[in-house]
Amino acid sequence: MKTAQSRAESATPGAGAEGGGREFKLHAFLPYRLNRLAGHLSKALSAVYQERFDLSIPQWRVLATLQAEPDLTARDLVAATSLDKVSVSRALAGLVDRELVQRSPHRHDARSSILRLSRRGTALFRRIAPLALAREADWLAPLSRRERDQFLQLLGKLEAGLQIIDRPPARGVSGARGTTA
Repeated sequence: MKTAQSRAESATPGAGAEGGGREFKLHAFLPYRLNRLAGHLSKALSAVYQERFDLSIPQWRVLATLQAEPDLTARDLVAATSLDKVSVSRALAGLVDRELVQRSPHRHDARSSILRLSRRGTALFRRIAPLALAREADWLAPLSRRERDQFLQLLGKLEAGLQIIDRPPARGVSGARGTTA
Protein backbone atom coordinates (compact mmCIF):
# COMPACT_ATOMS: atom_id res chain seq x y z
CA MET A 1 0.00 0.00 0.00
CA LYS A 2 1.34 3.40 -0.95
CA THR A 3 1.97 5.97 1.73
CA ALA A 4 0.47 9.46 1.54
CA GLN A 5 3.98 10.74 0.77
CA SER A 6 4.48 8.41 -2.19
CA ARG A 7 0.99 9.18 -3.53
CA ALA A 8 1.72 12.90 -3.28
CA GLU A 9 5.06 12.48 -5.04
CA SER A 10 3.52 10.48 -7.89
CA ALA A 11 0.61 12.87 -8.37
CA THR A 12 0.67 14.84 -11.57
CA PRO A 13 -0.94 18.21 -12.10
CA GLY A 14 -4.25 18.42 -13.92
CA ALA A 15 -4.20 18.41 -17.68
CA GLY A 16 -6.93 20.94 -18.36
CA ALA A 17 -10.58 21.31 -17.42
CA GLU A 18 -11.57 17.86 -18.68
CA GLY A 19 -8.70 15.97 -17.06
CA GLY A 20 -6.85 15.27 -20.31
CA GLY A 21 -7.80 11.59 -20.21
CA ARG A 22 -6.23 11.03 -16.80
CA GLU A 23 -7.71 8.42 -14.51
CA PHE A 24 -9.31 9.91 -11.40
CA LYS A 25 -7.15 9.25 -8.36
CA LEU A 26 -8.52 10.68 -5.16
CA HIS A 27 -5.11 11.05 -3.52
CA ALA A 28 -3.89 13.11 -6.48
CA PHE A 29 -7.04 15.26 -6.66
CA LEU A 30 -6.20 18.87 -5.71
CA PRO A 31 -9.30 19.65 -3.59
CA TYR A 32 -8.82 16.43 -1.63
CA ARG A 33 -5.14 17.10 -1.03
CA LEU A 34 -5.66 20.73 -0.01
CA ASN A 35 -8.56 19.79 2.26
CA ARG A 36 -6.48 17.10 3.99
CA LEU A 37 -3.54 19.45 4.39
CA ALA A 38 -5.74 22.21 5.77
CA GLY A 39 -7.40 19.80 8.17
CA HIS A 40 -4.07 18.53 9.47
CA LEU A 41 -2.68 22.05 9.88
CA SER A 42 -5.84 23.28 11.59
CA LYS A 43 -5.87 20.32 13.98
CA ALA A 44 -2.18 20.75 14.83
CA LEU A 45 -2.61 24.48 15.41
CA SER A 46 -5.68 23.92 17.54
CA ALA A 47 -3.48 22.18 20.09
CA VAL A 48 -1.87 25.56 20.69
CA TYR A 49 -5.06 27.43 21.52
CA GLN A 50 -7.46 24.70 22.69
CA GLU A 51 -5.45 23.32 25.59
CA ARG A 52 -3.72 26.51 26.70
CA PHE A 53 -6.45 29.05 26.02
CA ASP A 54 -9.69 27.02 25.95
CA LEU A 55 -10.70 28.12 22.44
CA SER A 56 -12.36 25.96 19.80
CA ILE A 57 -11.28 26.07 16.16
CA PRO A 58 -14.26 28.28 15.18
CA GLN A 59 -13.60 30.59 18.15
CA TRP A 60 -9.96 31.00 17.09
CA ARG A 61 -11.01 31.75 13.50
CA VAL A 62 -13.51 34.37 14.68
CA LEU A 63 -10.98 35.88 17.10
CA ALA A 64 -8.25 36.08 14.43
CA THR A 65 -10.68 37.45 11.84
CA LEU A 66 -11.95 40.19 14.15
CA GLN A 67 -8.35 41.09 14.98
CA ALA A 68 -7.64 41.54 11.28
CA GLU A 69 -10.98 43.15 10.41
CA PRO A 70 -12.82 44.78 13.32
CA ASP A 71 -16.44 45.90 13.13
CA LEU A 72 -17.89 42.96 11.23
CA THR A 73 -21.35 41.45 11.41
CA ALA A 74 -21.99 37.75 11.97
CA ARG A 75 -22.81 37.48 8.26
CA ASP A 76 -19.43 39.02 7.43
CA LEU A 77 -17.75 36.47 9.70
CA VAL A 78 -19.47 33.58 7.94
CA ALA A 79 -17.99 34.77 4.64
CA ALA A 80 -14.56 35.63 6.04
CA THR A 81 -14.02 32.43 8.05
CA SER A 82 -15.62 29.87 5.70
CA LEU A 83 -17.58 28.61 8.70
CA ASP A 84 -21.31 27.96 8.61
CA LYS A 85 -23.81 30.22 10.40
CA VAL A 86 -24.31 27.84 13.31
CA SER A 87 -20.56 27.52 13.95
CA VAL A 88 -20.11 31.30 13.87
CA SER A 89 -23.10 31.80 16.16
CA ARG A 90 -21.81 29.27 18.71
CA ALA A 91 -18.29 30.66 18.54
CA LEU A 92 -19.58 34.19 19.07
CA ALA A 93 -21.76 33.15 22.00
CA GLY A 94 -18.75 31.63 23.76
CA LEU A 95 -16.50 34.59 22.98
CA VAL A 96 -19.12 37.11 24.13
CA ASP A 97 -19.73 35.11 27.34
CA ARG A 98 -15.99 35.22 28.06
CA GLU A 99 -15.97 38.96 27.29
CA LEU A 100 -13.52 38.48 24.44
CA VAL A 101 -15.89 39.94 21.82
CA GLN A 102 -18.18 42.95 22.18
CA ARG A 103 -21.48 43.43 20.38
CA SER A 104 -22.88 46.84 19.57
CA PRO A 105 -26.05 47.76 17.68
CA HIS A 106 -25.76 48.11 13.91
CA ARG A 107 -26.73 51.66 12.93
CA HIS A 108 -28.45 50.63 9.69
CA ASP A 109 -29.76 47.15 10.48
CA ALA A 110 -31.54 46.47 13.75
CA ARG A 111 -31.37 42.71 13.08
CA SER A 112 -27.57 42.54 13.27
CA SER A 113 -24.77 43.67 15.55
CA ILE A 114 -21.32 45.05 14.97
CA LEU A 115 -18.68 42.78 16.47
CA ARG A 116 -15.20 43.60 17.63
CA LEU A 117 -12.61 42.25 19.99
CA SER A 118 -12.70 43.56 23.52
CA ARG A 119 -9.48 44.54 25.29
CA ARG A 120 -9.40 41.03 26.77
CA GLY A 121 -9.92 39.53 23.32
CA THR A 122 -7.12 41.61 21.86
CA ALA A 123 -4.81 40.67 24.73
CA LEU A 124 -5.61 36.97 24.26
CA PHE A 125 -5.01 37.21 20.51
CA ARG A 126 -1.63 38.84 21.15
CA ARG A 127 -0.64 35.91 23.38
CA ILE A 128 -1.68 33.31 20.81
CA ALA A 129 -0.43 34.96 17.58
CA PRO A 130 3.31 34.44 18.23
CA LEU A 131 2.66 30.76 19.00
CA ALA A 132 0.64 30.37 15.79
CA LEU A 133 3.35 32.11 13.76
CA ALA A 134 6.02 29.85 15.27
CA ARG A 135 3.98 26.80 14.30
CA GLU A 136 3.60 28.19 10.75
CA ALA A 137 7.37 28.70 10.55
CA ASP A 138 7.87 25.07 11.59
CA TRP A 139 5.58 23.90 8.78
CA LEU A 140 7.36 26.01 6.18
CA ALA A 141 10.85 25.11 7.44
CA PRO A 142 11.36 22.18 5.01
CA LEU A 143 11.11 24.65 2.12
CA SER A 144 13.94 26.91 1.03
CA ARG A 145 13.27 30.65 1.10
CA ARG A 146 12.78 30.57 -2.68
CA GLU A 147 10.37 27.62 -2.43
CA ARG A 148 8.39 29.36 0.35
CA ASP A 149 8.08 32.52 -1.72
CA GLN A 150 7.05 30.53 -4.78
CA PHE A 151 4.58 28.41 -2.77
CA LEU A 152 2.94 31.49 -1.24
CA GLN A 153 2.79 33.17 -4.66
CA LEU A 154 1.17 30.11 -6.23
CA LEU A 155 -1.25 29.80 -3.32
CA GLY A 156 -2.21 33.43 -3.88
CA LYS A 157 -2.90 32.71 -7.54
CA LEU A 158 -5.15 29.80 -6.61
CA GLU A 159 -7.00 31.96 -4.08
CA ALA A 160 -7.43 34.72 -6.66
CA GLY A 161 -8.93 32.17 -9.03
CA LEU A 162 -11.64 31.04 -6.65
CA GLN A 163 -14.29 32.66 -8.84
CA ILE A 164 -14.02 29.51 -10.97
CA ILE A 165 -16.30 27.84 -8.41
CA ASP A 166 -19.17 30.02 -9.61
CA ARG A 167 -18.69 29.01 -13.21
CA PRO A 168 -20.79 26.24 -14.74
CA PRO A 169 -19.03 22.85 -14.79
CA ALA A 170 -16.93 21.93 -17.81
CA ARG A 171 -18.68 20.21 -20.73
CA GLY A 172 -19.50 16.62 -19.99
CA VAL A 173 -19.10 17.08 -16.23
CA SER A 174 -22.18 16.73 -14.08
CA GLY A 175 -22.75 17.02 -10.35
CA ALA A 176 -22.84 19.69 -7.70
CA ARG A 177 -20.83 22.84 -8.23
CA GLY A 178 -18.70 24.39 -5.57
CA THR A 179 -18.11 21.24 -3.56
CA THR A 180 -14.78 19.82 -2.50
CA ALA A 181 -13.65 16.33 -1.64
